[in-house]
Amino acid sequence: MRTVGYWASQEQYSMQDLIKFTIEAEKGGFTSTMTSDHFHPWWNDGGFGNFTWIWLAAAAERTKKMRFVTGVTSPIYRYNPAIIAQAFASLAILYPRRISLGLGSGEAMNEVSVGFEWPSSRTRLERTIEAIEIIKILWEKERQPQSNRETSFTSDKKFIDKDGFLNYNGQYFKTKSAKLYSLPSYPIPLYMAASGPKATAAAATLTDGLITVSKPNNSKEVFDKFDEAAVAAGKDPNKLEKISKPRISYSEDYDEAFKSINFWRASEIRNVFDTAINDPRKLQQKALEEVSDEELEKSTLIVTSVEDLIKPLEEYFKCGFTQIYIHSTSPDELDFVQQFCKKVLPHFKEEKQQ
Repeated sequence: MRTVGYWASQEQYSMQDLIKFTIEAEKGGFTSTMTSDHFHPWWNDGGFGNFTWIWLAAAAERTKKMRFVTGVTSPIYRYNPAIIAQAFASLAILYPRRISLGLGSGEAMNEVSVGFEWPSSRTRLERTIEAIEIIKILWEKERQPQSNRETSFTSDKKFIDKDGFLNYNGQYFKTKSAKLYSLPSYPIPLYMAASGPKATAAAATLTDGLITVSKPNNSKEVFDKFDEAAVAAGKDPNKLEKISKPRISYSEDYDEAFKSINFWRASEIRNVFDTAINDPRKLQQKALEEVSDEELEKSTLIVTSVEDLIKPLEEYFKCGFTQIYIHSTSPDELDFVQQFCKKVLPHFKEEKQQ
């Protein structure tokens, strides 16, 4: 099933404006919203630092059927995986079948800022894998005891006692007799952001889908690796999601549309996810020095007619994506939502019905 969703940028807009945009998106026909989960923004000037989990509850309460997913929540340091499991279980109870969770290994600007050192990509991936395991176990309604013993660990580092309490003794995370007493009423969809081959394989093995920044012209290798790992894990890759968030900027004035994407210049720094820089002021300065206007322009679909988005967005589905979330950084976001819902979204809904 093809899904065209809306993207809510917690770094770029106030919480009130994002709720206004999301309500308008639902009114115009969007049925799902993906939203970022950051402590710091990518850009210092005009940036925001909304707490996404609170916003999710407020936005879900103010919409009728809109589904929400994070893109992405990082479980490696500032959020303990057991707390993530508890928070999203509670959201799912309040808003049944409207909440999903996207996880990833994060950025320094969100983790270093609250007192942690920035580790290697390997360590971040290992921590993410352990966190996913804990979250999935805690969400299970029926946890089968692994033996009659009540106080020791199995060889694979986890032990569930006869009452369903989890003791987890990982390299990075531990729980001691942990149990969620308020469980979700449905299996919460869980997705993982990945780029390298090991992370992509982990997403296929452990979750319900892949979130990737790959574009249609370079996604085949990523998808092949993902599908191969899914099959090896005994899963049907056709039942797993492949998710992207194309960034776009729309204005009838091209210069205004281009000017509006400057907020995301730092996200185009080479190897940005590996950088230990956490200060948005330094990220902004580095981006101004290292990311050219030409590079920035290539990173975003810039259009002066909103209908010109139809063809490039179709390319995402043709190459295998199943969900795309429209990350607009347009000069007038409310106008963009209205124009997109009127002139572009119906095309994809019609295609879905055929």
